[in-house]
Amino acid sequence: MRLLFALAWRNLWRHRRRSLITAAAMSIGVGLCMAMMALTDGMGGTMERVMVDQRLGHVQLHHPDYPGKRVMYDTLPDTIVAEVEGTAGVRATSGRLFGGALVGTSERSTGAQLVGVVAERERDMSQVADRISDGTYLGDTPDKGILVGPGLIDKLGLSVGQQLTMMTQAADGSIGNENYTVQGVFRTGDSAMEKAGIYMHLSDLQELLFLPGQVHEVVALTTEAGTEGALATTLKGQLGGEPAPLVRTWSEADPQTAEMLGMMEGQAAFMLIIVFSVASIGVLNTMLMSVFERTRELGVIKALGMKPRSVVVLILFESVCLGLLACAGGLALGGLLDWYLIAEGIDFADSSGQGISSGGVMFDPVIYGVFETYHVVATVVCVLGVSVFASIWPAWRAARLRPVVAMRTD
Repeated sequence: MRLLFALAWRNLWRHRRRSLITAAAMSIGVGLCMAMMALTDGMGGTMERVMVDQRLGHVQLHHPDYPGKRVMYDTLPDTIVAEVEGTAGVRATSGRLFGGALVGTSERSTGAQLVGVVAERERDMSQVADRISDGTYLGDTPDKGILVGPGLIDKLGLSVGQQLTMMTQAADGSIGNENYTVQGVFRTGDSAMEKAGIYMHLSDLQELLFLPGQVHEVVALTTEAGTEGALATTLKGQLGGEPAPLVRTWSEADPQTAEMLGMMEGQAAFMLIIVFSVASIGVLNTMLMSVFERTRELGVIKALGMKPRSVVVLILFESVCLGLLACAGGLALGGLLDWYLIAEGIDFADSSGQGISSGGVMFDPVIYGVFETYHVVATVVCVLGVSVFASIWPAWRAARLRPVVAMRTD
């Protein structure tokens, strides 16, 4: 075997230019594939961190009828937040109340979506506190302050510090009516909230809707990634009440987001298939040309006693050598590109300097790559596998050559 491998390595360099061109093309494919997978992993990790940790939460609790009907009266007692917070495996939790209202100034009015939050808890649960473009975030104590989306700011001609009047139907049938002060403007990338959304203190919205001590949603974050299923099971058995809360993981509450995140891994596999399908054509061409050009030589060595099995091994070794050469160049190029993506990232900021927005969340302008060892291993294995697979036909053809006929070939 050692002799066959040495012979295969020598044969590879008999046509130096062709071998180098094929290996270089495969190396570029390997390097670009590694870079794309690093960027895909980085984007996937960012999307999961932002969309799950800072939007959906790992586990959500609702009244059983609320997700389907969105009725104001389908609430949970806000004391359930403390129960969830005391559960093992919970890192942070928060309760939210939702409502709609007619909002306006002395000159203009429009409809708005209201979200009541506990300011200090919401810092760990969403992007809002970090996405204030003007003014400040909500204070730690209720003070009739609100955060308004830029759409309402433009539509109503508001500015930070101005008063905004809200009018809505309260849960007891009365008309809720109160004035609030615009404390800040948020830009989270959620188009619906930016267009007509308002964040306010939970207690202020409970008072406006006449829903004291009630929330529509409780969101919890786990201390360890991947344990949301176990936490949901624990909470289902732990929480009582009539009716019992509906406890769901984020993937159950928002299957579209789960499917989108799952597609990120599929994209990496699809990239591998495309790149190495093209690479296999190059290897096949190189090996076929090598066999055609050495037909007489192969006939001679078979006449001297080399078995067909050894001929097959010789051609396969040549393709392995070509694959190893491509892997060496590809790992060098891919490592350099990965280093740049991890250290510098790619800036996706728009003309206004804002990051990209997807699925109702705003991402940071710069997306960094993430190095995953198993992706590099998969790439190398694929290169070698493709090299061997593409050389099977040329090896089979060489093994079937008849020495007498092959030695007569020009």
